[in-house]
Amino acid sequence: MLYEIYSDGLASNTIFLHDTTAASLGIENKQTIIVHFGKRKIPAAVNTFQSNNENRIAISENIKSELLIDLNVKYELAYSNNELIIGPVIGLLLAKSEARLTRYFDNFLIYTMLYEQINGILFVFCEQQIDFAKEQITGYVFDPSSPENWRKAELPFPNAIFRRVELAQQTLKGLQEKMGSGFFNAQYFDKWQFWKWLSPYSELRAHLAETTNQVNLTSLNAFIEKYNGVYLKARNGSRGKGIYYIEKHEDQYIVIENYKDDIKTLSNKQMAKFLLRHSYYLLQQPIRLHTFEERKVDYRVILQKDGTGNWQCTGMIARFGKTNAISSNFKASGFAMEGTRALMIQFGYDELAAFKKYQEIVTICTKMANKVDETVGAYADFGIDVGIDEDDKIWVIEMNKRPDHDFPLMIKDRRMYYSVKSNPVLYAKHIAMEGHK
Repeated sequence: MLYEIYSDGLASNTIFLHDTTAASLGIENKQTIIVHFGKRKIPAAVNTFQSNNENRIAISENIKSELLIDLNVKYELAYSNNELIIGPVIGLLLAKSEARLTRYFDNFLIYTMLYEQINGILFVFCEQQIDFAKEQITGYVFDPSSPENWRKAELPFPNAIFRRVELAQQTLKGLQEKMGSGFFNAQYFDKWQFWKWLSPYSELRAHLAETTNQVNLTSLNAFIEKYNGVYLKARNGSRGKGIYYIEKHEDQYIVIENYKDDIKTLSNKQMAKFLLRHSYYLLQQPIRLHTFEERKVDYRVILQKDGTGNWQCTGMIARFGKTNAISSNFKASGFAMEGTRALMIQFGYDELAAFKKYQEIVTICTKMANKVDETVGAYADFGIDVGIDEDDKIWVIEMNKRPDHDFPLMIKDRRMYYSVKSNPVLYAKHIAMEGHK
């Protein structure tokens, strides 16, 4: 049920609930409870009443002002451990500056498409609008009756924040301290951190390419001797940029840069200097991916938590790279295809075999996502890049922390696109209304 809240001339710290509402929640008349709105809370004495307006709640003016409750919105209620949650209050951190935030209002409406399932406060805001001293945020509440569908308001820190923007370190630390697990996808990480967190677990390490941050001739030669070649990768590289493939023929190193036609031949001395210039890169075991018509192929697994709080695969998209490229980034003269169909085309699987391989991939990715959750903190939205080698073995290449949500549009799958956009908001509601239990 949805509830309208109004402020009346009540004694301070007082809340009036319909007796049916109070009974359904397990709250008794004259009971003192803690009322939560976002991250703010206040004690309140409950008074029950009887009327035809079961969905109306009256609060004293000081509760409204101290909690910054917006009376123009209808809310849901949740109650446990003597705490009444009025909500949800969900914040989407989508820009660094207010000018940029307001410029893209229309783009942000996609996050509101399931608002009838969300209810409460759903607002967008930028880093610039966070006030840690006052413990409040000036954001824009979704309100279809307002111009441009957004209404500016002063709000408490919400129950849940989903961010899609880089933040200053001080802001990031402040939000982590204030929000705890309610600030999900909070910490971005690079390829080296990913390896360090997951490689200690043998079950997961079996699906990871060996990686080292010791970029020198000794490590390079060891990788080449073990794997007949090595990748040199930027820690934070994306879209196939910053990748070199290196082999050694007699006393010469052969260096191929992704998307470049030229092949460099370097001596020992030249290679030492080359590695010094790339000392912050990583050396990584090359995966001999199964190709299709001389194209490298990998699979983007869109793994998200939904309104149940559990990981689920929203979709899988195969990316067929440029012919003879050393990565499978399809945006450079490649193409994309729905995952199951691609498995059938690339490997000649029938429907059942493709389904089983699909499920195997999702199971491995989910185990890794759970381990990252346990190791670092709350996440709910990953784009995981997976490859299958010539021996049919699955390898997890990378976990993207701020994945491109527009990927489904590359294969013209709008249903998948809508799910990708809405799942983080549904999960935020789960955190806001059920995660406290």
